[in-house]
Amino acid sequence: MTAKRLGIVGLGLIGGSLALALKGKRGAPEVWGCDRREEPLRLARKAGAIARACTETEIAACDIVMVCVPVVRSVGLIRRIGRRMQPGSVLTDVGSVKTKIVRAGQESMADGAEFIGGHPIAGTENAGFAAADPSLFRGRTSIITPEKGNTEKAMKRVEALWRLTGARMLRMDPATHDHVFAYVSHLPHAVAYALVHSVATLDSRRVPLGYSAGGFRDFTRIASSNPEMWKDIVLQNRTEVLRATAHYRKNFTMLEGLIRRGDEKGLLAYFRTSKRTRDAL
Repeated sequence: MTAKRLGIVGLGLIGGSLALALKGKRGAPEVWGCDRREEPLRLARKAGAIARACTETEIAACDIVMVCVPVVRSVGLIRRIGRRMQPGSVLTDVGSVKTKIVRAGQESMADGAEFIGGHPIAGTENAGFAAADPSLFRGRTSIITPEKGNTEKAMKRVEALWRLTGARMLRMDPATHDHVFAYVSHLPHAVAYALVHSVATLDSRRVPLGYSAGGFRDFTRIASSNPEMWKDIVLQNRTEVLRATAHYRKNFTMLEGLIRRGDEKGLLAYFRTSKRTRDAL
């Protein structure tokens, strides 16, 4: 038993999928849901994903509270909820940027309560409770980003909760997390948006999108992700994202030079290095 009661703030894709993944599971806590919109609450109740809809104030009475809202909104929520948490309880989140969120959590917790940052590595380009999937986390990695003040007991409670969804667990410090995910998540989204934007700003009579090949469709799928959410993510992790884009620009400039010079051997080596890396994933 990870907790008697779990509170989920934000019943979108991640929060809704978490609630559905725990539904009917042996050892799962009772789930309370909180959302500023009525529609996700209505859908979650209809699906049997939550036992009770509650307010932001009420949800602080839960044993574990999981904040599942966009990263910019989560900082204020964590500060408000953290001050109301009960001794022995844990506040955590699912944001894909950690340093600023973990700092806010560590500074805001009531005596005897703990904040532990989290990030499930799962998602789709779709959003909202209607897109929620109980199998979203199965076989995926979920990261927690503890700090020195966190107890092993609290960390294991959060990890046990994610394991109930079928996720594998990994621990990482917040700064390392933000550096790593700038390259493996935030940069790919930025590049996908930039590629689609470059095509969108062409004369459509010369490059009809109806002729899009599979490579373009596959590579740019993530550009269908929520623009508001990704605007917040790249700004909150701005320093690391800019380092990643500079490194990418350097490698793209290298590729341009190989093409410009007609360097067949160089291009082959460049492409083979990329293929080996991708094949190893």
